[in-house]
This record gives sequence, structure tokens and C-alpha cells, in this order.
Amino acid sequence: MAMIKQYQKKNGDKAWYFKTYLGINPATGKKQYTTKRGFRTQKEAKIALARLELQAKDNKYTPQSNVTYGEVAVMWLKRYKNTVKESSYNRVYAIFQSNILPLFKEKRISQITIPYCQNAVNQWYKEYKSYKAIRSYASDVFEYAKDLRYIHDNPMTHVPVPKKKKEVTGEKKFFEKNELERFLKCCSQDSYPLTYPIFRLLSFSGMRKGELLALTWNDIDFENKNIKITKTVSRDYQGRPIITDPKNHSSNRQISLDQETINVLKKWRKNQREYLLSYGFNSLKPDQLVFSSKSNLILDHARINRLLRRICKTNNIEEIKVHGLRHTHCSLLFEAGLSIQEVQYRLGHSNPRTTLGIYSHVTKKQKENSADKFAEYINF
Repeated sequence: MAMIKQYQKKNGDKAWYFKTYLGINPATGKKQYTTKRGFRTQKEAKIALARLELQAKDNKYTPQSNVTYGEVAVMWLKRYKNTVKESSYNRVYAIFQSNILPLFKEKRISQITIPYCQNAVNQWYKEYKSYKAIRSYASDVFEYAKDLRYIHDNPMTHVPVPKKKKEVTGEKKFFEKNELERFLKCCSQDSYPLTYPIFRLLSFSGMRKGELLALTWNDIDFENKNIKITKTVSRDYQGRPIITDPKNHSSNRQISLDQETINVLKKWRKNQREYLLSYGFNSLKPDQLVFSSKSNLILDHARINRLLRRICKTNNIEEIKVHGLRHTHCSLLFEAGLSIQEVQYRLGHSNPRTTLGIYSHVTKKQKENSADKFAEYINF
């Protein structure tokens, strides 16, 4: 039952207030009561009470709550963890810890405003390339708070997503055929024993860096010259490298290798036994990592990045990223005449649009010869 009464303020002025019961809070299971004060007249209090009771009837009333954004985020992350792979959860967990919670964790979720969200998005836009993903995950928590009836509206939905202008950076994306040949020759002359086997396999298989780091010797069939890709290296929520399932269902695949790459791997397997034995480790077990640290642990992703950077810098080669070797492999597959479906399978893409969208570039040689090829075909 609702109650409307007049009361006296501390300054002596008289005003009206009401107290009413609004049913059971679906989030807590407890009875909801609310009191509103400061109405100048009884009529104002009655109108406000009627509006509030109507909202409660339509399940649109959400009481001001002391629950913080951080508390709701914990609940959302627990639910999210059951819907994705561990590697995906660890990545999103890291985004919350590093990017979202520092700005939102301690604030009452019912009091976070649209301007505050806009300032947060502006900050992410300036500092991170993945600002759209950060905004999306932050918004998911607000949506979950709506489901729990902690808030009525998601302020993040009123914040537009900034669009970055495409910049022509001149950054090199991949190697041409002759550039790859020179790069691998430099790798073969490097003193670090893992250099050439790592970059030869990346260049001639098109596998992802995480897939390479998770490889074990029983994944390689030397007799039939193929390799099974069934796992990858990602990071746990503390940033430590762990072996998990591959990126998607299509990432589980078996790809063929050329004879020279097989020879390089055979030689490395022999050298690895001597290399690890010198540090006190036996590498004869079938599930031995193909590429490991001298402590026989998973190599860190950053180690491969630094290794490529050093080779390029030392030999005055225009640098690409490690992922650029995957681009290189794809580009040369197309140049060699393989079909979209063959390239898609080899690279482990779940959608052919990914193959075309990311790797639709052609080599300089193809661009330069396109007019000649057309004229030769028409022949008049």
C-alpha cells in the first residue's frame, strides 16, 4: 500500500513525500520499497507515485542500487566463460582487467552516465586499435545489468562508435617471391639453431604462429610428408602461454609439406636432441614440442617476433610481421594457381570471404603482367 504524507524540512519549509511497495526485485528475490521526497504539493506527489507504480507494473522500474559495475562484470564474465573457448575467455578477461575495469569498476552501475561512457570511448579510441571491441564488451555488462533490473537503460548504446580514417602507412605486409628467398637464406645462415626451421615452416605451410608453437613431433608424418594441426598456443588469464584447441573448427586440418621443408625438419629433429641435451633435457618423447625454449617450455610469441625483427634488421631487409609470412604463403599459393577452396583449407579459414578479404592482394609481378596477359588472350 502507498502512503503520502506531508513533512517539514530542516529549513522549516513543508513538502510532501510518498512511500510505496513495488513488488519483488527479480534480481534479489527481495521485496522492493521506495521513498521519494521533496514534492511541493500533494498533487505532485500523487502524479509521481502513479508514474512509478505504472513503471513497476510494466517491469520498467529499476531501483537505485549500490551494486558496482565491477560486481556486475564479475557475474557477466562467469556466464561468458561457459560460452566460449578458454583462450577467448582469457583474452576478454585481460581486456576487462587492463582497459575497462580501471575506468568503471568502483562506480555504481546505476549512476554511470552517457557523458562518462563517451569519455571512456574517446580514451579507448586514442589508445587502442581494438577500441570497438573494448566498447562492445563494456556495453555487454550494461546489457546484463538491464536483464538483472539494476538499470533501465544502457548508456553505452547512446555513444557513437568513432571511425578511424584509413591511413596509408606504407607498412610492408608480405614478401615477394625473391624477397622470401633472400629472407630464408639469411635465416639459414643465422647462428640460433631454431631460426631457419621456424621460418621455413611458417613460410611453406602458412600456419599461424600459435599453431607452430603448439606443434609436437607426432603431428608430423615424415613418410607421407604432411602435418596435422590440431592445437594452438594462446594465453591464460595471467598472460602465460598454454596449449588449447585451435582457433576454429576449420583450423583442424592436415596439410602437405614439400620435400625440402621435410628435410629441414628432419635435420632440426636431430639437432634438437643435441641442443636440449646440452641443457639437461631429453627430447625423444613423441609429444615433444617441435620448437621449445632451452628450458623445454613453450616458446613465447614475442620471441618469434624479436627473432624475425633481428634477422630483417641485421640483413637490411624491409621488415614484415610474423603474420606477414602467412600473407606471403597465401599470395604465392594464388600465384602458383591454387583455387580459393584449396587456399582456404590450407590456411584453416572457416569462411572463404576471409581468404579473399584478407589475402586478395596480388604480387607486383601479377599486376605488372596483367595487361600483357589480357592482350595475349585477346590476340588482336
